[in-house]
Amino acid sequence: MKIIDTVKRRLHRDIVGDPLLHGLVLNLYLNGEQYPHLVDDYFPIAVGEEWGLADSMRNHLADEDKHVALYTRAISKLDQPVLTLPMADIFNEVIRTHTPASFAIRREDDCDTRRLKLAHFLAHAHFLEKRIARSLGYHVEACLHAVSPYPGKAVAAVLHDEMHHVTYTREAVYELLPSRTANAVLDLHRAAEQRANLDFSQRQMSRLLREYASRFSFGHRLLYRSSVALLQGFLRYA
Repeated sequence: MKIIDTVKRRLHRDIVGDPLLHGLVLNLYLNGEQYPHLVDDYFPIAVGEEWGLADSMRNHLADEDKHVALYTRAISKLDQPVLTLPMADIFNEVIRTHTPASFAIRREDDCDTRRLKLAHFLAHAHFLEKRIARSLGYHVEACLHAVSPYPGKAVAAVLHDEMHHVTYTREAVYELLPSRTANAVLDLHRAAEQRANLDFSQRQMSRLLREYASRFSFGHRLLYRSSVALLQGFLRYA
């Protein structure tokens, strides 16, 4: 664990030290925050109304929109462009490719099905937000060494919100479902997110090393390439 932490801290430190790389990574975060507006089955607030969760979900969605504004300004402070990424490069979408359960609400779904699908969405959101919060923890620490102070302030504000999202989404799953069913739903999404994280991380690191190799020192290129190989190995057995 200490080795992984060391590599992640080193990578984030390298990223924030280079405005171009920093802008690319902030765009990854930004596109994740925009994702709810790119699909039609995120934040099913009408269903949330049935179980008293609509206000929490509205606030969560409003936070996502606020984060888009924060990241947009942070990227502009680095004099980098705001990018619209392919869906395959958005972490939310990568998680869904590894998730066997759907949370898309259909008109013909009965009450129990709607409740289960809402729980699946919240479990998906829980592990997504938990992973993002972990990443932002490394990033806000690294931002102490960034070219501009604003990205660090923006990331810290986002991290504060994400910690709340992590808590309420998990609690809501247990409010919606019996304990045994809730545990099974959470286990399914935990495993999906873990596979997705390996997949997403190795692809994004591979891209950085392929397209921007000259921006890393020789020693760090070797370290990160070794990390990619390990991630690819872990993914084969995940």
